[in-house]
Amino acid sequence: IIIIIGRIHWIDKERLTQFIMATQDDETGGFSDRPGDMVDPFHTLFGLAGLSLLGNRQIKGVNPIFCLPQNVIERLELDYELLKE
Repeated sequence: IIIIIGRIHWIDKERLTQFIMATQDDETGGFSDRPGDMVDPFHTLFGLAGLSLLGNRQIKGVNPIFCLPQNVIERLELDYELLKE
């Protein structure tokens, strides 16, 4: 997993995963900004990306720089440079 700022240890992964899953609509599968709100494409993208970056293996790995599946980045041979700490 690529981590942009190296602070993933600041996050309570279990609680964040529970929150993201609570925003998912059972019928459409989409995600909203808060539990019970209307789902939308942006929060669905953010929810899926967040779950991937938190280590959920049911979702393809997401590249946090491009916010695209890592396999797409590799297939398109997109290049990027990471800054070292």
